[in-house]
Amino acid sequence: MSGPGEPFLETPRVDWRDGRPFAIARLSGQYARVLEDLALAKESTVCTLPVSDGWSSIAHKNPTTARYSSYSAFLLSPATLPLFFAIRETYRHLLRAIDQEPVPRFIQCWYNIHRCAHSLVRHKHNYPFIGTFSAHAEGSTTRYGRSRDTSEADVIVSHVTGQLMVTTGNENYHETSVWCDADRARVTYAFDIMGQEQWNSRQILLPFDS
Repeated sequence: MSGPGEPFLETPRVDWRDGRPFAIARLSGQYARVLEDLALAKESTVCTLPVSDGWSSIAHKNPTTARYSSYSAFLLSPATLPLFFAIRETYRHLLRAIDQEPVPRFIQCWYNIHRCAHSLVRHKHNYPFIGTFSAHAEGSTTRYGRSRDTSEADVIVSHVTGQLMVTTGNENYHETSVWCDADRARVTYAFDIMGQEQWNSRQILLPFDS
């Protein structure tokens, strides 16, 4: 079970691609729609929060992403709790695959809304683990690569409704494809999992594992 009332549609597995582990699971399309609707309903409220450092110039194209350090998606509604527990179970599955034991860590979680012609530019999160949940992103892809520049060696992950993925952060630059649906926004939830030594009082971090 991924959490109260929300079983996995597909239980976690680990795919190794280009020497890197990608833990993938899937929750139901019905639950994905709940989180899509929640993200859109809370968008105007989230957009009143301060823009995170370094995001001012592109905040208009990434309105909720640009404020990632000012809120936690897990504090927006109890509906996000199944996602929290699904992430933790998938993350622990990944730890077993890479022969690591759980240690005390924190999680920060935000969501991305992209409308037609918008995307996330290539960047990297300097945390041990990162991941995404696809509330509505089918038809788009995310490229993961070891280098700052786009490469033919990049791993390309196609988004499927309800798909949850956890992978390593330090070795994965990533970028999304341009969203082309003019009628419905692309909505994904994203998160970083970090150690106690990376605690930052300017971010909304929640206890995640021990």
